[in-house]
Amino acid sequence: MSRILRLSITTEPQFIDMTGEGKCFIRVTGDNVRLAFDQFSVDNGNYFTIDDGVTIIFDQPQPFVNQPCFVRADTGTAIIELLNSGGEY
Repeated sequence: MSRILRLSITTEPQFIDMTGEGKCFIRVTGDNVRLAFDQFSVDNGNYFTIDDGVTIIFDQPQPFVNQPCFVRADTGTAIIELLNSGGEY
């Protein structure tokens, strides 16, 4: 079974559970999105940026197992779509 999330995010850090089996698809629209493994880093520079309009596919099974993920929009509001394909929920 797959899981799909579609979230509107602002510049406030937000936790997202990205764990799951199979591939992980992340699509961002509206603003650049910061991704970090802790809440401090998402605001203070140790983050990964996903640009507006980009889709990323993590092909390794379970790419975020035991990893908390915090996201926030860079300057405004963004939509983040997440699909975990495969696995049981």
